Amino acid sequence: MNIRWRIAVLTLFVSLFALFGGFYGYQWYNVEKPIRETVEHTPHVHLKTLSVQPDRITLRFKPDPEFSLVSDYLPLREKVKAHAGDRKLDIHFADRPDSSLRDAWNRMSFGVKEGIAHRRYTAIPETVEKVAKKEGIRYRLSMDAGYVYVELHKGDRFLYQVLPLNKAEGEVNNNG
Repeated sequence: MNIRWRIAVLTLFVSLFALFGGFYGYQWYNVEKPIRETVEHTPHVHLKTLSVQPDRITLRFKPDPEFSLVSDYLPLREKVKAHAGDRKLDIHFADRPDSSLRDAWNRMSFGVKEGIAHRRYTAIPETVEKVAKKEGIRYRLSMDAGYVYVELHKGDRFLYQVLPLNKAEGEVNNNG
């Protein structure tokens, strides 16, 4: 009787090891490793952190001053999405804003978000240009079917914003 318990416990541990080891091995080999390789082959960006969960992948990038949301981020996002499968993809930038860039963005954000909310997309460049010109900030804007991309540069400092056109994607959920 005592031997059967030992065999049952040993079988349980071997089974759990095989299941969890297989899951984490698959996740590393088919998801995490290809994403890391994709980011390594993308110019102007370095991967700071990568977290793979069963329902979500979170990446934190450190872009260099030559990084462009249009020419670097968009293709990178599509390649990472292909490896992510059905998981939600959260991408964050470790940009390097200074106080003048943050202040400028705070002034711009009202006009940009108002343009998105009212679907007056032509107001977005006007708002950004007005503040950027006053502060001596270089900027680049772009838009696709899902997002508005804002890049602000001043000297060696930079700030990136990716704003969803669908308001529900970018707002805080009401959980109460």
